[in-house]
Amino acid sequence: MNLNINKEDLLEPLMKVIGVIERRQTLPILSNVYLNLQNKTLSLTGTDLEVQVTAKGFIDSDAEIKTTLPGRKLLDICRSLPDQANLKLNFQEGKVLINSGKSRFVLRTLPAAEYPLFDELQYTNEFSIERDVLFKALTKTSFCMAQQDVRYYLNGLMLQIINGEVQTVASDGHRLALFQYQSGRDDLSMEQIILPRKGAQEFLKLLEKTENDILIKVAKNHINLSLEGVQLNAKLIDGRFPDFKNVLPEESKHNFNIEKQIFKSALNRVSILSNEKYKGIRLDMSPQLMKVNANNPEQDEADEEVVIEYDGEEMSMGFNSSYLMDALNVIESDVVHVSFTDTNSSCLLEDLNDKSSRFVIMPMRL
Repeated sequence: MNLNINKEDLLEPLMKVIGVIERRQTLPILSNVYLNLQNKTLSLTGTDLEVQVTAKGFIDSDAEIKTTLPGRKLLDICRSLPDQANLKLNFQEGKVLINSGKSRFVLRTLPAAEYPLFDELQYTNEFSIERDVLFKALTKTSFCMAQQDVRYYLNGLMLQIINGEVQTVASDGHRLALFQYQSGRDDLSMEQIILPRKGAQEFLKLLEKTENDILIKVAKNHINLSLEGVQLNAKLIDGRFPDFKNVLPEESKHNFNIEKQIFKSALNRVSILSNEKYKGIRLDMSPQLMKVNANNPEQDEADEEVVIEYDGEEMSMGFNSSYLMDALNVIESDVVHVSFTDTNSSCLLEDLNDKSSRFVIMPMRL
């Protein structure tokens, strides 16, 4: 079987699915992409058994091919070739010969029948939703997802829609990000699901490259997301996300406003001399002034004074500087509102121009 294809026609769908393929695999076939060419439609699929991404495109070829190819090797080959290069693929038993100009490559293939594609499912809920809403919902919260936490329900992103209100929440136990947006569509509802970490990350990458509405299908333990020739299927995390309302401070005794860029710059400079592992910094608040301080086991020390809109009592609190920076990076307004109750309570960061998102950060002892 032979296939002549333009580099861009192969590279574009390949880049959409490659992110789901881990560099190190226990099963060799999981390093491959599933290639299916039928009725002039080229379909590439990648999976890690938990998340599956399929990208399709039109190819002017009458060939019919089903096989699997080493994903990252194929990607590197395509990237190394000149723009608009033509590839000639000759599929033989257990291998494929790739010729382009004076370059020649031979890749080992594995049978398509052995590729672990997801089964077809019966979906219980199906609806479309604006791309901008989902993109914002994931951007504002996904950075707080846990990594390999024993509390498995934290290793993902909670998504639910209640009477048209889209809610996403993520937490690693030390911080929490919440997004709530009323879409105005009272008929839109979806029971709580927990999207796995990689599924949320790959979905966010795909959303960056589209402006169209997203079709969502939900089954008992799976979700299917469709957009512009790409489908993402993910196994949902089994369990229920903790009640995030219990984490949000009901009322705060102390609060102040601070210019975001000045705060970020101070954190960047001072954290250079913080403990490399814990990234701890101390905030000393006094009327109209905050001192940002850090030190490390080598007895290095840094501090910087920042003007704030604060008229409360003097207080001192410790935080992980990386957690503060992550929240500040997704806040869009020039001024950030910070509130807390006492030195042992959580800190709430809010965007003055956008009430749809809130960020809670637990203090740390220094």
